Amino acid sequence: MTDKVASRLRLDDDTAPFERAWKYEIISAALAHPKGSAERKSEIDALDGKSKLDWTGTQRKLSKSTLYKWIETYELEGIYGLAQKVRRDKGEKKVFISREWSNAVPFDEETKATIEHDLKQYVRGLVKGGGQLKQTRVLAAEKLKEISDAYGYTRGSASVFAIPQAFVQAEHHFKAVYRHKVDRKASMDNVPRVRRSTANLMPMEVVVADVHHVNILVGRADGTYSTPKLIAFHDIATNRVFCEFIQFDNRGGVRNSDIITAFVNMCQHPAFGVPQFLYVDNGSEYGFADDLADALRLGAKVIPFNGREDRNRIIRSIAYNAAAKHVEGWFRQMNQQYFRHIQGWIDDDRMDPKRPELGKLPAPYGEGFEAFCADAFDLITAYERMPQNGRALKGKSPASLFRSHVENGWKATVLDSSQLLTVFTRPETRVVKKHGIEVRTSAWVCDGLLEFFGRTVIAHIPKYHGFAELLVTDEHGAEIGIAVADREFEVLDERGAQESARRKSVRNKALTKLGKSAPDIDVGAELIDYGRKQLPVIANEPDATISVNRPGSQRRAILPVEAERNSRLQQDEELRRQNNAASAIFAQIQRSTGSVK
Repeated sequence: MTDKVASRLRLDDDTAPFERAWKYEIISAALAHPKGSAERKSEIDALDGKSKLDWTGTQRKLSKSTLYKWIETYELEGIYGLAQKVRRDKGEKKVFISREWSNAVPFDEETKATIEHDLKQYVRGLVKGGGQLKQTRVLAAEKLKEISDAYGYTRGSASVFAIPQAFVQAEHHFKAVYRHKVDRKASMDNVPRVRRSTANLMPMEVVVADVHHVNILVGRADGTYSTPKLIAFHDIATNRVFCEFIQFDNRGGVRNSDIITAFVNMCQHPAFGVPQFLYVDNGSEYGFADDLADALRLGAKVIPFNGREDRNRIIRSIAYNAAAKHVEGWFRQMNQQYFRHIQGWIDDDRMDPKRPELGKLPAPYGEGFEAFCADAFDLITAYERMPQNGRALKGKSPASLFRSHVENGWKATVLDSSQLLTVFTRPETRVVKKHGIEVRTSAWVCDGLLEFFGRTVIAHIPKYHGFAELLVTDEHGAEIGIAVADREFEVLDERGAQESARRKSVRNKALTKLGKSAPDIDVGAELIDYGRKQLPVIANEPDATISVNRPGSQRRAILPVEAERNSRLQQDEELRRQNNAASAIFAQIQRSTGSVK
């Protein structure tokens, strides 16, 4: 065995001994017989076509050619030669831009690397400027042709300068800059958000109030029907809801007085009482809420010395921010899973309601409004007894969670009348969503991920032990950061808002830096310039000329001669001359007529 062959043996590879042992075990029976003997041939024939479980746990089908090749390698190089060899060019960059271009140009590797870098910057600028994939590939191919020409290579065909799709897609993350510039809504949808927890809240500590349509047709006494309104007060600590239904005799909306009445009834209920904080919309029907700030202080059991005692007890939601109102999820769940079992249910789409028969709405609930309320409250009671698997209840029902608080002494205040980073880890690909990753159903974040705009990362997850931190790298092994489990903030914890602002700041700075790292390129101007550089297609000489003769005449029709284009002054002068000539002719005619008479 030569030194060159020996240098390629995987002597230090952990898996090589298993590969050698597995192959040797298979061919050992054949090796026991002399080369070229009938016995050796018989052993190989017996193995031909059989499947064996290899050292990686994969079923592998054996063939005669493979077995003879292993035997020949063993006899020439010994048992160490049975493991697959290491490539001679392992670790070296073999292709710049594209294989066809790399093989065609006469440049050294340093020049190729320089051209690739310059072209990559150009592609980044195109992607950052909004260039689509096809446009970017065509413009980049033209740019590569120009750069190659500047370095002295001018003989390549169009296929030599074609840009692989993967070359452009590798810079896809620069599209985040373009999206942030022209579609701020789409960019802001990917802004990292803080996670909040309700685990440490007490019953009635935070209550969300809202009004919603009940999508059930309920008959009135006069034979007409309407959809009732539901006023709900959602205790986010236990997921219980205090609610009241309203049906109007005519068209109308929920008023301040309706919500006040429901609020007072809740404050007098021994299982609810006065909330500490009330979260409401900005609608006019909640105008009364600002007057309740002092009254809500009565619901506080302990006033902590952290500034919260001076905080406004009325919290107004941001417009069009339904994700922040816990009660919206409750409305959806009740309508889809519970209220659908009441006669007259039409679902949420008022323009295309549910119909038991084509062209006909369901029959309204006909037992009266009071009977409807009784059925609806019974369904709400059933909801409160159902176990829920969310982060807040963790398999408990709202009623059982409330019972545990009561057993721990909670009483209502009523009104009168949640490191080993590299050792023994396994790399797992994770999709980056909103600058965070998910591992074992939990969100993990770090500042490095806030500055990362790619699609996937590699999370190095310990295989044999628990962990509080994770090493996160990109697909090329470069470290992104050390991720930790995303911290939950209580609903009213002001540190949540501060962390949210800090994350946005880190992301925006990284986005600005990313934008400055690529040139600003006007994609429209590049496309126009590209179009202008293209040579026109020159048509061949006409094959024949067709002449047209008028009937009864030997004269040929000729093409009209293009009229001379005069200036405005010349046109006016010509018109004046024609008018004078016409006037002279007209006067002469008149004189001739007079002399005849």
